[in-house]
Amino acid sequence: MHFIAQFFTILFIYLVGNSLVILLDLPIPGSIIGMVLLFIALLMGVCKLRWVEAVAQLHIKHITLLFIPFAVGVLHYTSSFQMEGLKLAAILVTSSLVVLLVTAYIAEYYEVKSKRSKQNGNID
Repeated sequence: MHFIAQFFTILFIYLVGNSLVILLDLPIPGSIIGMVLLFIALLMGVCKLRWVEAVAQLHIKHITLLFIPFAVGVLHYTSSFQMEGLKLAAILVTSSLVVLLVTAYIAEYYEVKSKRSKQNGNID
């Protein structure tokens, strides 16, 4: 039952993100807005990590499945890659490095914060 509640918590935040995109006519995908809302909710303590952690771990465990449609799409547009390959490769490498560095920084920040919190006796 806990797992289902966690799933619906993430689904609710995703739907709120999509609704905001439609309502405000934003040029950003609703899923991204939902992730930002979840991040803010976690930072502010509105949403506790234990409310979404198990489902989030399941998603992370199976995230590689999400890259299959991308790989098939890349194969479909090989002519574009032949013409603009160098530019696309530079963009992909740069954006991947930025995402990797930002993710590593955020993960390290929260790991240190979590260790400090446990040392001080605060358990969320």
